[in-house]
Amino acid sequence: TPMTAGHEMKRSEMEFPLPVVVMPQVAVLCCAPNSIYKTMPDVDAYDMARDARNYDGSLPVVAHPPCRAWSAYCAHQAKPEPGEKELGLWCADKLREVGGVLEHPAHSRLFAAAGLPKPGEPERDGLRTLEVWQAWWGYPMKKSTWLCFSGVDIKALTIPYRLHDQGADRRRQQLMSKHQRAATVPEFARWLVDAAMLAA
Repeated sequence: TPMTAGHEMKRSEMEFPLPVVVMPQVAVLCCAPNSIYKTMPDVDAYDMARDARNYDGSLPVVAHPPCRAWSAYCAHQAKPEPGEKELGLWCADKLREVGGVLEHPAHSRLFAAAGLPKPGEPERDGLRTLEVWQAWWGYPMKKSTWLCFSGVDIKALTIPYRLHDQGADRRRQQLMSKHQRAATVPEFARWLVDAAMLAA
């Protein structure tokens, strides 16, 4: 009813919209402290402080295990922290357990060590790997990447192929900070989370 002079609306008469609570749908393992994933309400993000190895849930994962100890090109120069290399194997096991996607640089030695199929190889135990360029999602350089999917029908994925001028990549790399080179661009992060949600 309309309010009359001197009438104060009671709390019970006021309309308060209920808060929208978004439950996490995917766990992201081994993200950076200031990762874009932490801004996504449907993501449970595990950085170094939370330690991915503490994740014991059943949500599908997007795994970004540290790569320097597994690099096909510079592993001999890497100085990984204690347990860092083993974290890659742990992430591969978790991928098998709950499904989702594991991301690593192309030609990473983790794939052979963990028994993950390489791009072009047949599906193995529900695992399938694609090679993509992160440039397709807006990364400044080509950045060839291997994505191993578990429980995901890759035919259901939409990949935004686009042309990329690789000629300037060396110069772009020189201009980018270490953080910028390692960061996952927002479009790629969102795509990975959506892909992991498809895990059966």
